[in-house]
Amino acid sequence: MRISIEHIALTKQHPLTISRGTSAGSNNLLVTVEHDGVLGIGEMAPISGGAIAETADSAAAAIIGWRTCIESLTPWDWQEIELRIAAGDLARQYTAARAALDMAIWDWRGKALGQPVWRLLGLNLGRIPVTSVTVGINPPEIVRERVVEILQRTGARSLKVKLGSPAGEEQDRLMFAAAQEAANSLGSALEVQPLWRVDANGGWSVDTAIRMTAWLAERGVSYVEQPLLRGREADLPKLHAESALPIYADESIYLSQDIPAIADSIDGVNLKLMKCGGITEALRIVHTARAHGLKVMYGCMSETSLAISAAAQISSLADEVDLDSHLNLNPDPFTGALLFEGRVVPTDMPGLGTSRL
Repeated sequence: MRISIEHIALTKQHPLTISRGTSAGSNNLLVTVEHDGVLGIGEMAPISGGAIAETADSAAAAIIGWRTCIESLTPWDWQEIELRIAAGDLARQYTAARAALDMAIWDWRGKALGQPVWRLLGLNLGRIPVTSVTVGINPPEIVRERVVEILQRTGARSLKVKLGSPAGEEQDRLMFAAAQEAANSLGSALEVQPLWRVDANGGWSVDTAIRMTAWLAERGVSYVEQPLLRGREADLPKLHAESALPIYADESIYLSQDIPAIADSIDGVNLKLMKCGGITEALRIVHTARAHGLKVMYGCMSETSLAISAAAQISSLADEVDLDSHLNLNPDPFTGALLFEGRVVPTDMPGLGTSRL
């Protein structure tokens, strides 16, 4: 099989601010796998803020390194491909690069067989949950404008508000209150009032998290994602015991093998294709989480409809979904999964069901 890479520059419609900083765009990779006249495509988006930092340049170098030891194989030889990649020193360090290669191979398989990936796995699209659409950290007046714009443009059934503001706990409260006020101001113009979720991106202390979960629970929030910074997992048992809301771990978990160590101190796992290495490892995470009695949510990085469509292929296995990065691109260079009644639903097209504009 022949493997090639291409750099893609992306611009966000609205810059996204979280506890760690602001992003106005990203440099991603398009990875293609060609064999027997069939072309499979995958996407790499940069990741940071956790165990590793991966850029398009570093991912490209990793893929070029792997290419020499796997190009003699075919896309059907996935077990051998995984073994050869895992034998090197780059496997865990370059999970986004692995994700791009993994989804390109899944896309190739589906196209070779003339079936979408979700059908190859026997999944039920009717079980896909609604997706959250993210509201970044901003002053309350900007948050009000942004919430109205998002709800009117997307018809979102769920909003995920980024908290953990460097300005402190009171600013978090003002910002979240502004988001709810903005949604309530639309009244009957909304088909349904949105569900509410919160992601602190590790921006809280244990005491702040305990206070904030109690306050947010009174305001109808469903759960809180990554309240504590990665590296502070020893504090999770105390928080878990006193939190008024379920806790989903994001940056604290990359691979399925990371779950057992903290499974008793969380309620769910947020998997991201870029963080775990693609669809293949995502399925392992789902099964490992279920074995530990945990719920599963899917998140995303700065991805186009290509990678979002890859995650959507298996999102019927999730309890919660946050696949919205493509909705904040200007422009999105790919088409793929459709936003329908608040859910990101893959098409019946073979493979990942995407095409380039």
